[in-house]
Amino acid sequence: MPGRRPVVAILDSGCASHPWLTEAVDETVTLDGHPIGHTDPMTDAEEHPDQSGPLDGAIDTYAGHGTFIAGLIHQACPDADILSWRITPSAGPILESDIIDALSDIAELACRHREGRAGGHPIDVLSLSFSYYHETPDDELFDARIYEPLRRLGEHGVAVICSAGNDSTMRPAYPAALAPWKNGAGRVQAEPGVVPIVSVGALNPNGSDALFSNAGEWVRARTPGAALLSTSPPFQGGYQPMSQTVVEGRVRQSIDPDDFTSGFALWSGTSFSAPLFAGWLAAHLDVIDPDDDESATAVKRMWSSIAAGTDIEAPPGV
Repeated sequence: MPGRRPVVAILDSGCASHPWLTEAVDETVTLDGHPIGHTDPMTDAEEHPDQSGPLDGAIDTYAGHGTFIAGLIHQACPDADILSWRITPSAGPILESDIIDALSDIAELACRHREGRAGGHPIDVLSLSFSYYHETPDDELFDARIYEPLRRLGEHGVAVICSAGNDSTMRPAYPAALAPWKNGAGRVQAEPGVVPIVSVGALNPNGSDALFSNAGEWVRARTPGAALLSTSPPFQGGYQPMSQTVVEGRVRQSIDPDDFTSGFALWSGTSFSAPLFAGWLAAHLDVIDPDDDESATAVKRMWSSIAAGTDIEAPPGV
């Protein structure tokens, strides 16, 4: 039976033009013609890597982040169509209102598609690589605001995959901690009619837990997240090789630590475990029949894959 390709969405720092990703990534999807997330080309972290701090050529914290994530998804599921929207500034942090607005628009796209209404777009998995901790009572109030569009996505068969965080702590990081907790102590419980949020920690190449990865009852899946290789904008940062000489007319030098002109980079973090799991999930979905892609079917299909790839047990009725 023919089926449509799985669709994985990314809400991050955008995606640079890259030969590996040209046919896979779509940055043009809008809601009723209105763009989702940030669109100012001058603040694009995938094109302008040094926007914060002194003009010394140092690459900002999140410059290239979204391109790296897109490459990981493409590696895990080469057949996936990838949607990319920009919300993460080159040096962070993200405005709460921007997050809510973008997530609400994405949820509306998915809802319209599942309900067969005009202006929708298929989305099967949404990868999110940002987090916050509860520092003030307002942070707890924000949980309800961010969970509203995330739950709506889950009701329409979209799996939201969240990075657990890189602070080597058991302290809950949100929105990842809005996943069902293994001990049942979390604020959200698994429901048969809602695809759960999945929180993802990082593994080392040898399969052990990465020392930087957050942990706890709220972390429900783990995938490689240390020393990963993926796509990068062709940045050339301000650092230089530590040593250089010329022998027989040929330049010899130590590696330039921020020369990414090859279009590839090594990076570590749960920010990259989450999209790697998102790609795995997309690759392991049952065949998606475009004529039977309503919410109930999508929820059941996604629950089957999540139960197989995490320690989240499907509740009765799935």
